[in-house]
Amino acid sequence: MSQSKTALVTGGTRGIGYGIAEELATAGYDLILGYRQNQDRAQDAKAHLEGTYNVRVFLVSGEAGDEATVDAYFSCIQENFGGKLTALVHNAGAYWQNRSHTKPDASGSWFQGWEAYEFFQGMYPKCFIRLVERAVTCMEDGRGYIVAVSSPGCNTSRGPNLAYITPGTAKASVEYLVRHYAKQLAPRRITCNVVIPGFTKTEAWDPVVEELGAAQVDAFIGSCGMRRWASPREVGGVAAFLCSEKAAFITGASLPVDGGVHLK
Repeated sequence: MSQSKTALVTGGTRGIGYGIAEELATAGYDLILGYRQNQDRAQDAKAHLEGTYNVRVFLVSGEAGDEATVDAYFSCIQENFGGKLTALVHNAGAYWQNRSHTKPDASGSWFQGWEAYEFFQGMYPKCFIRLVERAVTCMEDGRGYIVAVSSPGCNTSRGPNLAYITPGTAKASVEYLVRHYAKQLAPRRITCNVVIPGFTKTEAWDPVVEELGAAQVDAFIGSCGMRRWASPREVGGVAAFLCSEKAAFITGASLPVDGGVHLK
């Protein structure tokens, strides 16, 4: 008899997070999905995943960067899964004040200000630390998987994106933390990796399209790598692989899932 598998996915009810959730459900994972505030979309996601894949899905709302939300995730795990967790995927993200900041300010600075800086630090590295420190107490040795989702330009493998300095520095911290936890948890045979999606067709791009125009965005996508958008499930399939026994000897890796964008 196979063991049950449980995964927590932050930002798991739409976009890349939902693609990850679908792929994990396909692999037989029961799910705890975090979301911010779109309850109708979250309920639709739950109904589809449970009805299609015959898995259990629990929803937790709240800002991922708030400690109270992390507490709620693990209360859900305790109440519904006896405090056992197999996989953690930290995918949640957002734009500061719902704009992508594609232009510098009047002084030529791309920095969005200290309030934005604290927002992104809370959502990415601070939240990741809170999640991992709690998750590893719920994971069995030899049967635990941790995955973070980053963005292009947040490590030394590709030039930095000037317009992404404030969220980018936060995600760069997460990529370092992934390597730290991979090394720390290796003796327990719990893996920790990061996936770096390229241009993935989700509603998260709506503010960029609004600011730059659809034609300019499409032209940009057409000039990079394989010259097409990724689908959320293409990214999700890689995340689900990293949460499987087939990837049990992969840890501390930063894996671009971008159709060659990182080669530019």
